[in-house]
Amino acid sequence: MCGICGIYNARSGEPVSPQLIDSMTRLIAHRGPDDSGAHIDGPLGLGFARLSIIDLSGGHQPMCNETGDIWIVFNGEIWNYKELRKTLQEKGHVFQTSSDTETIVHAYEEYGVDCVERLHGMFGFAIWDGPRQRLLLARDKAGKKPLYYTNLNGNIIFGSEIKAILGHPQVRREVDVQAMADFLSVRYVPAPATLFKNISKVKPGHWVLFENETIREHCYWDFTFKKDPEKRSIPEYLEGIKQHVHRAVEERMMADVPVGAMLSGGVDSSIISGIMSTLTPHKVKTFSVGFDHPEYSELPYARMVADHFGTDHHELVVNSSDLTQYWPLLTWHRDEPVSEPSDLGVYLVSKLARQHVTVVLSGEGADELFAGYPKYVVDWMARYYHILPDAVRNQAIQPLLERLPYSMRKLKTAARNISQPAPQRWMNWFGIFNGPLKEQLLADETKMAIDLDASREFRRWLQNNPQRDDLSSMLYLDTKIWLPDNLLMKGDKMTMAASLESRIPMLDYKLIEYAASIPSSAKIKSLKTKYLLKQAFADFLPAPILTRKKMGFNVPTGVWFREGQRDLISKLLLSDRIRSRGYFNDAYIEKMVQDHLDGRTNYQAQIFTLASLELWFRVFIDTPDLKKPEGSVSDLLAEESLATIV
Repeated sequence: MCGICGIYNARSGEPVSPQLIDSMTRLIAHRGPDDSGAHIDGPLGLGFARLSIIDLSGGHQPMCNETGDIWIVFNGEIWNYKELRKTLQEKGHVFQTSSDTETIVHAYEEYGVDCVERLHGMFGFAIWDGPRQRLLLARDKAGKKPLYYTNLNGNIIFGSEIKAILGHPQVRREVDVQAMADFLSVRYVPAPATLFKNISKVKPGHWVLFENETIREHCYWDFTFKKDPEKRSIPEYLEGIKQHVHRAVEERMMADVPVGAMLSGGVDSSIISGIMSTLTPHKVKTFSVGFDHPEYSELPYARMVADHFGTDHHELVVNSSDLTQYWPLLTWHRDEPVSEPSDLGVYLVSKLARQHVTVVLSGEGADELFAGYPKYVVDWMARYYHILPDAVRNQAIQPLLERLPYSMRKLKTAARNISQPAPQRWMNWFGIFNGPLKEQLLADETKMAIDLDASREFRRWLQNNPQRDDLSSMLYLDTKIWLPDNLLMKGDKMTMAASLESRIPMLDYKLIEYAASIPSSAKIKSLKTKYLLKQAFADFLPAPILTRKKMGFNVPTGVWFREGQRDLISKLLLSDRIRSRGYFNDAYIEKMVQDHLDGRTNYQAQIFTLASLELWFRVFIDTPDLKKPEGSVSDLLAEESLATIV
């Protein structure tokens, strides 16, 4: 795992400064503390920071072909590089190293841009083709590794993290107001947009080619839930799932450094930790995080799994002071607002894991492949709700639901969602500010400048690739948007902040395609989520792990905000600084904060989202210089108070 960046002055032709490439690379040095390198060729500059995983002595980058006219900077791992290498050697290619990086260079020589389709792995890379004077950016199929770029008057600047791009003196740090509004709806920014104006993501399964002052984007991989899937027996599906998951875990244990596992105590991470334990004679090192309020902690389940498989288990407990201490730093590493409080837990447990291993396997993705969230079951009821006459829904049911007490808020939320058309309701299941909340939050001038409906990208994905039914559409959208733009982004940024590589077996593309071939009717049985995956490993895991209620990665922020962080949240969200931005209805924010602090309602998700956005402004937009924050939230507020006095 590494960090990459670069500049291609395609239009200006201006020579790239080595000092500028060096300063951009240093901004992402945490991604690769073991080595660094640069390549300058007139208007082209490449920068690289390396975390050594495979071929520790021979994987220095940037790397080139035999003739020195094709260069690559590569972040990630290629699982099938040995097979590709053998094929390319048979075609006459000569290799100088044992690294997977060099395989990509030769694959590009042989197949051109089509080489990307042959890569099985997780990656974000850039290839400079000197003879053709073109730059290729590519991102892996599932979007596990981030890659960003900006077109600055015909000149291209790119990086594994946005901060590398912001290190270019001509790139302006400005907010994209439409992207900000979308973030408030879903707590992340759907690709290709980012919160920074004119900075874009390379979308999952896409490459972007810059040649002859033109930009061409291409989707090289997608998957579809087939309308008429081949029906097999349940035992056949279970055997297929076991084979794919076992293979995916085994492939991702490939490394020349120690490999461990993140263990939450949920089904997915438990399966991965268990399979790893069967593949090595050594005790697998596992790592877990809990919270200072036991009802939010999964540590007892993680210990149960660790004992069951005999792992070398390590854990830590997070408290409210950790959030305020690390929140600005997490924002810096995210390049965007911290979307969920669980970022804190992932970061701290990654720091713990890095003391013992260099690589961890993690369990993200199984919920989106095998229907693991409760929303998939509840949304199934929408078809029956919409059969009812409009008068019954609008004049009888909805008014009744609105009068339900706060204690029944989950039922009220579910009823509101299923009353909406698709895909808006699918977006809203994990939404934050939508409908009336968004209308009340945003100032009139902000609303006039944006599209309030944040489901544009959701609709676009389905228009380009319609799915067979509602459940398949939800799973497809979550795999294409929710995962790469939120969960995988969190996993990459928080682990790499600790110089730790995270690998995601459940998002193996062959497993994704296999899961998509399974009929929806087999994925949810008797209103039970993730039915097939649990059945496939029913004899492998401890019984309580299979039957326990799904917790997710919940953090007690609502309690923390009412207890030790009351003053901090008030100072952050009711400050003159946030009012001066002019984006929001100040009276509404004040009422929302007060209602939450007084316990009249629970706005913890909304308050966390707003506070995270405000911290992002202070870390990236307000400061005259781009620099990593060294202090806590309290330190930032103290600096503001001091500046006001002066």
